[in-house]
Amino acid sequence: MKATPKRIPATIISLAFLFCTTTINLYAQGKASGDTIQLSANPDIYAITTEKDIACAEKIMSELLPYKDSKSTGELMVMTAKKLLGNSYVAGTLDTGDSEDVRVYLSKTDCIIFVETCLNLVLTVKEHGAQADFEKLCQKIRLSRYRGGNVRYYSDRIHYTTEWIRQGEQRNILQDITLKAGGEVYDHPIFYMTKNYKRYKHLKEAKIEDMSDTSKASKDYFAIASVEAELNSKPYTYIPQNRIGECEKEIKNGDIIGYMSTTDGLDIAHVAIAYWRNNGKLGFIHASFGEKKVVIDKKTIAEYANTSKNINGIKVIRVK
Repeated sequence: MKATPKRIPATIISLAFLFCTTTINLYAQGKASGDTIQLSANPDIYAITTEKDIACAEKIMSELLPYKDSKSTGELMVMTAKKLLGNSYVAGTLDTGDSEDVRVYLSKTDCIIFVETCLNLVLTVKEHGAQADFEKLCQKIRLSRYRGGNVRYYSDRIHYTTEWIRQGEQRNILQDITLKAGGEVYDHPIFYMTKNYKRYKHLKEAKIEDMSDTSKASKDYFAIASVEAELNSKPYTYIPQNRIGECEKEIKNGDIIGYMSTTDGLDIAHVAIAYWRNNGKLGFIHASFGEKKVVIDKKTIAEYANTSKNINGIKVIRVK
């Protein structure tokens, strides 16, 4: 039986850095104060969420449970996405405050958080079955959102979708099938964050000419520069927008679609979940910036790619 969450001291919220290495236990040791949920007896390990989001996540997982063995992971991704239709699009939810925290929201989301949440809800149910709960969901989100699961600094968070995909492949939960689906190698180096660091509140004070500077902003800047160099050391692939139609037969329900950015230095502009409609057209479900909510888009994947000025193709990622 799950214990009722208790209140935690407000001082916990002010912790500047986290290092989450201990198995979290929300219901045995959990505490709550406002939107802070303590995840273990260790006061340094907690997540930012709300009771509403906890209830929503657990309801969805209980509804997925009867289908965990009879439906594919992709089909469960679509089921989960549909359960979140209408939820608000809210940008910047992970950047609130000055410290780096695990923030878990279903009621407000952006495109990548929406896809990541759907993915981890499904994987939690697939792995834990009837024992799936919010604690285990938080653990999976931490592992997918942060490099090695470490939550200490802004630069520990995975900011480029390309790295998020590659870490997912290393964890054996994702497979980049872009080339298999008919894609090609694409020369598009990644450097957007370091070139435009003044646009990021956690980076804008960095002294980029002084690699010995020990300020938090500078450390984060140079860490992200190192990530960019690593990402650029491996081939980058996409399906050009004019070839999506001929390649879409390789795409399945629940595949993750990355819409490739034409912006210099930026890898992926938008992320969605593939959804074959009843009319036989390949659509998608996403957290829409334009509609400010989660929707089944009126356009097909190809139409969206071909009518967006900052998109020139797609990546296709399969959830295992």
